[in-house]
Amino acid sequence: MNYLNSTNNQYGGTYVSPKNLPDSSDAFVSQLNESLKIWQTQKIKVVWIKIPNARAKLLPLLYQAGFMNHHCDVNFMMLTLRLEDGAVIPPFAKHTIGVGGLVINDNNELLTVREKDHIKTHPHNWKFPGGMLDPYEHIEDGVIREVLEETNIQTEFHSFIGFRHHHQGQFNTSNIYAVCRLKPLTLDITIQESEIFDAKWFPIDDYLADEKIGKYNHHILQSALKNQGLESINLPGYMSSVQDYEVFITQ
Repeated sequence: MNYLNSTNNQYGGTYVSPKNLPDSSDAFVSQLNESLKIWQTQKIKVVWIKIPNARAKLLPLLYQAGFMNHHCDVNFMMLTLRLEDGAVIPPFAKHTIGVGGLVINDNNELLTVREKDHIKTHPHNWKFPGGMLDPYEHIEDGVIREVLEETNIQTEFHSFIGFRHHHQGQFNTSNIYAVCRLKPLTLDITIQESEIFDAKWFPIDDYLADEKIGKYNHHILQSALKNQGLESINLPGYMSSVQDYEVFITQ
């Protein structure tokens, strides 16, 4: 075969899988050049080529042919080449998702933490325990996990309260921070010493009266005290598995 075997998609693009890359760089250049002629004849709009780490020597050859980086993971680089002027190349994911656990005990106290990274710059930043979602992790699962990791407090999900969206996230991404109300199942705090400076059950009235507490935390706590929030539900038949989605609505 003197060209790269590829799979066309519904948007006028074509994709070259790592399994279809020839063994040698010389063969790759020859097949790529021939393929570009074929793809242009076929009116292909965008070419996608996935290069695994083990074939990284092919990257300079693709750059010389005009390919651009699109996205990567720890094991590969995805490159694209626009063959039609104005053809749409959708951007890769530009958002991260964080979660915060709003945990209130029967004594009307709020579970709060101070992070080590903030203790010098924001020493009064008593915040909800939480962190970043893992890949393919549900919000409901992630917030319970983060609270447990940071404070050793076991919880169960109650409701989705709200979220904040801003454009100052890690690595020039935008960030969505979702806050969920959780019911505590245990009360004794043991901090995650690698990340957390200290933690405590903060009386809610004192927390709301404290002007040093961030405005967003004040507002989201007040909302949680006034409203039930959104429940997590399953929708039979919506997707093949409940592991593929989450839905939060009012009931």
